[in-house]
Amino acid sequence: MDPPSLAPLKPDALFHGRYRVVRCIKAGGMGAVYEVVDEVTDRRRALKVMLPGSIQDAGMRARFAQEARITGGIESDHIVPVSDAGVDADSGMPFLIMDLLQGEELAGLSARRGPLPAAEVVLYLSQVALALDKTHAAAIVHRDLKPENLFLTRRDDGAPCVKVLDFGLAKVAADSSMAQRTALVGTPLYMAPEQIRGDGAIGPKADIHALGHVAFTLLVGSAYWMSEARVSPSIFALLQRMASGLPEPPSARAARRGVRLPPAFDAWFQQATALDPKDRFERATTAVSLLAEALATAAPSAPPPAPSPSSIPPPSSRRGAEREERPRRAAALPEGATRPAEGATRPAEGAPRGAEGAPRGAEGRPKPGSARKRDEALDAIAHEERLRAFLKKEVQRARVQGTRRLSLLLLGVEGLQSIEEQHGRAGVERILGDLARVVRIYVPEGGLLARYRRDFLAIVCPEVGQTGARAFAKVLGQKVREHRFRRIPSMPFRMVLRIGAAYLEKDDANGHDLLERATRELLDPRE
Repeated sequence: MDPPSLAPLKPDALFHGRYRVVRCIKAGGMGAVYEVVDEVTDRRRALKVMLPGSIQDAGMRARFAQEARITGGIESDHIVPVSDAGVDADSGMPFLIMDLLQGEELAGLSARRGPLPAAEVVLYLSQVALALDKTHAAAIVHRDLKPENLFLTRRDDGAPCVKVLDFGLAKVAADSSMAQRTALVGTPLYMAPEQIRGDGAIGPKADIHALGHVAFTLLVGSAYWMSEARVSPSIFALLQRMASGLPEPPSARAARRGVRLPPAFDAWFQQATALDPKDRFERATTAVSLLAEALATAAPSAPPPAPSPSSIPPPSSRRGAEREERPRRAAALPEGATRPAEGATRPAEGAPRGAEGAPRGAEGRPKPGSARKRDEALDAIAHEERLRAFLKKEVQRARVQGTRRLSLLLLGVEGLQSIEEQHGRAGVERILGDLARVVRIYVPEGGLLARYRRDFLAIVCPEVGQTGARAFAKVLGQKVREHRFRRIPSMPFRMVLRIGAAYLEKDDANGHDLLERATRELLDPRE
């Protein structure tokens, strides 16, 4: 007879004094997932339990529960909400309570249908990328991305919705002993070289690597390394082979399996799965956007992306700023600053307006332009390719209309290099993600918030001239100083924001000159 802590939960058993077991959905060596009924709310939920033997000490179980709460706090349509977590006193099993999903894993879909159409793959992975960008911004790395952890469900209108599973388990497992690391963190066919080597610091680029291999699997119907896995004498021999790089282009391997991939996919796959993490795509959404181009398929239009910050008007208050003529530097954030209000409502018609047509509240305070969730993170930020395309379009439009009211602000943070040296790229991304969450509610109407180069944010301000942009920069510096940024406990950091501004000139033919002028001002060391 199994010990009580290892025995499977029986139907109709009451777990943790609240959850009535209906059936076992899935079981494995580390634990099981059950369908349960929450007797407090009468809602059906999914109960996921880990066997105590999978986590050796109480500290690790506590970190498991903590990680579950962190992941549960990231709101995304593509992450399963965690409503409860802890360690059951009677059984000793760490557990999670999540939404009960209806649908199937992408692994099952691929096995049932074989190679999937390119447009369908891009649609699914674009949703996965939105979730990854949010979790990476919160310094959470999945570490075990694979088709089995991508669950396809449906929205109320029937549109597909992919959920990324098992964030909490992967994060906690990464803190386990070196002896367990390979077994717990990552599935061999999708593991990044740094995971295979057992590097201590596994960052978001490991998920980008896995995303590349997931794309190949869905497009071809089997994993890239499946041939080696079938003939490899041991898992260690397979891992050693995988860590040495790709033996052939993916299009050649796909052709032998009866699937044609365009040559452009080879270059994309090479970058997504590069041996050195620094050579991979910076963001998951960037990777999928370029995947769509490589596959010559349109970027997905359904389900719609997270709301663009374009509907938010600029602030026009004259409070706070260090510079009148060249808005470049905001003071360091005080440690005891308070967070701005979370609400966002559309200003009434006919409301007073500030400098350069910026909507203002009754007391001159900036008012957001439409109701939106403040906790939507980096999925609402365009990448550099879209920034350049947007700038080009706006410059052309301004020239046709005969107006020069177009401004560009570049935002940078001082001290990121030292942060990256001490805490890795995840620490930098967390700081930039926090900054983006504050900045995005002040993006002008019709404007764009985008990532520029590696460590800059860019704000395009159509219909905003030089005077309005300067006022905008002043208020932006004030709002950044008022915001309490999330801290990583081991990373003391006081944010110092630098702002470089450029304005449309009569000789500008495209957005390139604007970017260059704003960059020079941002990087200019003179006060």
